Amino acid sequence: MTPPELAPSRHLAARTFSALRHRNYRLYFAGQLFSLIGTWMQIVAAGWLVLRITNSPFLLGLITAMESLPALFLSLLAGALADLADKRRIAILTQSLAALQAAALGVLVLTNHATFWSVFWLALFAGVINAFDLPVRQSLVFDIVGAEDVMNATALNSVVFNCARIVGPAIAALIIEHAGEAVNFFSNAASYAFVVAALLAMRTGTAKAHGSAHLVVARRALNGAAYVIRHPLLSRLFAAMFVYSIFGFNYIFLMPVVARFELHRSAGALGLLLSSVGVGALVGSLTLAGRGRPRLSTLTVMSFVFPVSLIAFALAKELHLAVGLAGVLGLCMVQFIVRLSTFLQTESSDSMRGRVLGLYNMFIMGLAPIGALQAGALAQRFGAGFALAFGGALCLVSACVLALLPPLQVPAAQAEERAAT
Repeated sequence: MTPPELAPSRHLAARTFSALRHRNYRLYFAGQLFSLIGTWMQIVAAGWLVLRITNSPFLLGLITAMESLPALFLSLLAGALADLADKRRIAILTQSLAALQAAALGVLVLTNHATFWSVFWLALFAGVINAFDLPVRQSLVFDIVGAEDVMNATALNSVVFNCARIVGPAIAALIIEHAGEAVNFFSNAASYAFVVAALLAMRTGTAKAHGSAHLVVARRALNGAAYVIRHPLLSRLFAAMFVYSIFGFNYIFLMPVVARFELHRSAGALGLLLSSVGVGALVGSLTLAGRGRPRLSTLTVMSFVFPVSLIAFALAKELHLAVGLAGVLGLCMVQFIVRLSTFLQTESSDSMRGRVLGLYNMFIMGLAPIGALQAGALAQRFGAGFALAFGGALCLVSACVLALLPPLQVPAAQAEERAAT
């Protein structure tokens, strides 16, 4: 029998890790734990490689844009495909292609053939892969755990992501300084084996075919956009995401610029900044894992807190202060984005969830090229600190406008209403 004094702590632990009671999610969680470390190693190495080759923040922004641009055109189609086809098989394919892209980068660096244009085209290829991969895997997680545990699963995914963000950049920075970028790319390629193995081991149902697939997917994609426009709450959230995606979520791409040109430090400082962001985000994820469905009021509060933390980080001119504020920024970012992602999923009808997530990734990833280019241009002209502070200020204005709009009666997930057609 459990002692009375231990019951609350055990109940908290059960809520914090409730999604892990699902076998398929345990497999997915374990695969991501290894794969995401490699992903962060590649993020650090790729940013440093582009700066080494070009010495240009603007061209770094252009490469970052290519990794996100396909999402603007393909994510909604990918979401419709996720509502229609076997998500697990699509994820196996996209993860395998991502491994090939990482290996190709490693070969280019190892053979001294890495140029701006070779990295450019491989970044575009990665963008196409991610445009299909992200909405499919997000929708797969919902299928695995259900509405009851989706907030917990989203938070635990963020925990894994941010544990990797702590470990990956630190390893990558050491490797860059002692062995160059190529080892990071090969390590990332190898790490995809873990997530592919996890996906292969899952037991899921088989998706049913629906007539002429390409026509069905296209029509469903358009229905998904119309659904969001008609939905009074989702349409408001996506309006806010438009501003945040362009002006608020580009700080990661500017981290190499902050380390090299604002703080005048080496790759080690970049690793510290990214790891600090990861520590803060990990704390934010753990505090969310034990919570139930998110409330609109707390989401609104975080829409203010996140840009304030971004502005504070932008004003830091000393390494230790910048590292500390990077941790605060990571915490606030996760508190905002996890609540937003979960809210979109719980407010969407079952037949529309893949398309809403596709539209979410279209905004988060697809608008990132515009954000990367404007931030890169501002950083080139005025410095990375100004670019980040300017973006944070515009996000604050957006949050104020949304908060001042008349209050909404938040509907439950709307009826299927022509969604299945």
